Amino acid sequence: MEVTGIILGAYATNCYIVQGEKKHECILIDPADNADYLISYLEDKELVPMGIILTHEHYDHILAVPGLQEKYPYLKVYCHTMAVSNELYEYDMGVRYPTVKAFKNIEFLEDSQVLELAGIKFVVMHTPGHSPGSIVLKTEDALFTGDTLFKESIGRTDFKGGNTVEIISSLKKIIKLPIKNAKIFPGHDEVSNLEWERKYNPYLTRLI
Repeated sequence: MEVTGIILGAYATNCYIVQGEKKHECILIDPADNADYLISYLEDKELVPMGIILTHEHYDHILAVPGLQEKYPYLKVYCHTMAVSNELYEYDMGVRYPTVKAFKNIEFLEDSQVLELAGIKFVVMHTPGHSPGSIVLKTEDALFTGDTLFKESIGRTDFKGGNTVEIISSLKKIIKLPIKNAKIFPGHDEVSNLEWERKYNPYLTRLI
């Protein structure tokens, strides 16, 4: 599996372009902003997007979806069922942003579901706390954690739909995964790995 991270938008969100065995096919995880740039990148690399997966519903992770679906009308958007229940920042400073429920061709995901796209198998973990629709995507050697888990930090719970008790429960699920050194691809900031976070993330060490 090959993962390319592209930082997009005002909140420096990590968008991941993930390729599996089918080298010309890819998955877009959290296309945060600037659809034109992403389309140009895909065309330059001769990549065909096979789906969009959203780790959660906050607008700084989804702004490029409408433009991508306009360019690639076949594209499905995959997200947790609860992602349509929380319209955080639909209006921000008088500007209306898209919300998940406005997207076309949505397929909802559930906890423990296996999703296979572009030759890659993702196991869906529902990890509410930062938002009701937050998920972590697990492969054999990687975790795409969205805004649930960052390098040496965790996601905020003071937004609409956030819940501290729930994020603690979600983090415990991640800690107990029977994998030692999976790479962690978070929604913001640096890539890390699970073993490092178990040792040095102050929010996780309290839970072990």
